[in-house]
Amino acid sequence: MATHGCRHSDRRYWNCLKWAIAGFILLCWTSPVWAAQNILNWIDNSNNENQFLIERKVESCAGTLPFAQIATVTTNVITYTDTAVLEGSTYCYRVRASNTAGQSAYSNTAGRTVPITIPNPPSGLGVT
Repeated sequence: MATHGCRHSDRRYWNCLKWAIAGFILLCWTSPVWAAQNILNWIDNSNNENQFLIERKVESCAGTLPFAQIATVTTNVITYTDTAVLEGSTYCYRVRASNTAGQSAYSNTAGRTVPITIPNPPSGLGVT
């Protein structure tokens, strides 16, 4: 399977979901494992979109909760950074293109559980 621009080579620091949808959008996410953010990337397979609609739900992609639109990006933008995430929570995303004629079908879904980071060490220890 082709990686389609996903950072596949450095698995220690980067994760990328690769899902191919015939003739539509590939949705990937990349994010440093220490960052409480999800960076979504996809392939723009349309040539006439006005925007992309980004939807998210807070559970695994296999779950049954509904998606909610969290953002839009303009024509030819193929990435979105979701910083409104919590460590330890699982998020599932999907994207679709839109123009004045309507909305496309959804992309594949991609999900991630945001890692819990090690806390900063205490400082200023003293003994009297």
